Amino acid sequence: MISHKVPLILWLLLAVNVGIVAQEQPAKPLFQSHDMLHIRIATDLNDLLEDIGDERKYHKSQLFFQTTAGDTAMVPVKLKARGNFRRNRSNCNCPPLRMKFDSAKVVGTPFEGQKKVKLVTHCQNKKSIYEQNLLLEYLIYRMYNELTAASFRVRLAHITYYDITGKEEPIMKYGFMIEDVKDMAARNGSVYLKRAVIHPEQAQREQANMLATFMFMIGNTDFSIGKQHNARLITKDATSLPVAVPYDFDWSGLIAAPYAKPNPILQLPSVKTRLFRGFCRTEEEFEKGFQEFRSRKEAFFALIDELPDLEPKIEANTKKYLNSFFDIINDPKLIKREFYRRCRK
Repeated sequence: MISHKVPLILWLLLAVNVGIVAQEQPAKPLFQSHDMLHIRIATDLNDLLEDIGDERKYHKSQLFFQTTAGDTAMVPVKLKARGNFRRNRSNCNCPPLRMKFDSAKVVGTPFEGQKKVKLVTHCQNKKSIYEQNLLLEYLIYRMYNELTAASFRVRLAHITYYDITGKEEPIMKYGFMIEDVKDMAARNGSVYLKRAVIHPEQAQREQANMLATFMFMIGNTDFSIGKQHNARLITKDATSLPVAVPYDFDWSGLIAAPYAKPNPILQLPSVKTRLFRGFCRTEEEFEKGFQEFRSRKEAFFALIDELPDLEPKIEANTKKYLNSFFDIINDPKLIKREFYRRCRK
């Protein structure tokens, strides 16, 4: 059994540093709705998309959006390329972006209360499969929202990227914005543990099992609770075990992006091959978790049906992949093979 004494001392030290007196806060306006935004971003596209080195800067831009009255309004925004793998031009010619707002100039708009927002972009301009992949990654965030409030909220947008120099043709693609980690933590009455490194079994047990089962469902092995790789840790107070919150799902088998490859250490033939990376639990704990997923099946599939412009073949393959997960957790023999025998000791 893992001792929790050491991490609790860590939480206490962090609590002193951040003044942990967490209270639940409502979601900020941008993430209070799932209605799709229609926005136009005007900037020097070439300067922005070429600025992908280690010394990147923010580029002055304008963001136009539709008000509730149907009018068009504008707020200034600064944009900067972000990410690691997708910032490499050999992988994506349109990297993910960070949007930086002047808080005084977004009062009364959907962006009120926002300072810096992650924007997930379509990666490649000319290949439609990448935009389909983006829609599926947005879907995965929404499915995790169905399971727990300790999850990142997202907001889908149809975006027109307009080049102010006139040298580039406008680009019209889907994108989505991701809730800030501190805002997500505050919404859950918690704080973000930025530099914490733990053993995965020192995270909140039931939540960690749910996360690992979710990753198995979507076919994702590209995460680590302990090292906060594609996962963040939040905690309510200095005596609570941290909760792991996942993000960045583009290497999952449900999406099967053209660039995604399984970790060679795991010796999987494809990212679509599932492997449970969670720790062993009792039969009762596993079953309780499976029942939670069974109860959300209809909601998951309803989210697929709501996705705009998802190609019929991709929609069918997505539903087939998810159904294969439910086939596993409804079959005692397959549960034993995929979970009991392969869980981490």
